[in-house]
Amino acid sequence: MVVAAEVQFYDVVVWLHVASVVVGFGPTFAFGIYLATAGRKYPRSLPAILDAQCTISRTMVTLAALVILGSGIYLAADRWEFSDFFVVAGLVAIVVLLGMVHGFFVPNEVRAREVAERDIEASGPGEVKFSDEFERRMRGSAIAGPISGLIVILTIYFMTTKPFL
Repeated sequence: MVVAAEVQFYDVVVWLHVASVVVGFGPTFAFGIYLATAGRKYPRSLPAILDAQCTISRTMVTLAALVILGSGIYLAADRWEFSDFFVVAGLVAIVVLLGMVHGFFVPNEVRAREVAERDIEASGPGEVKFSDEFERRMRGSAIAGPISGLIVILTIYFMTTKPFL
């Protein structure tokens, strides 16, 4: 005899919470690969890639982060304590990530795209030479990107293992 498990609203919210992490932050793990590949093989495509990354950050990441925050608050209020380590870590992480997206990544990607377009135009039809400003912006992203990725991965660890309970 097969017994169907009862799906509760809490379970649906957990699913929404996890799905939002996957959909919102998953694509960001590939940003560095796109830029590195394009930079070597197709440097004139960098403005388009940066524009796409900015759009993903502004829309998918931001909307997903808001769903993660709202669903996380519901989950904590329903079954956990707001003083539990994993709840505090999750709340801090999502606020920091939203701050990084809107305080660093989006403005940096917009400016990097503008600089790349200027540098490509100034280079003419031959080989593209990117300016120090463009390289500096890319280095900033190369540092901040893995930091934000580490925050996401550590937060997933804390959410799944719930240490210090």
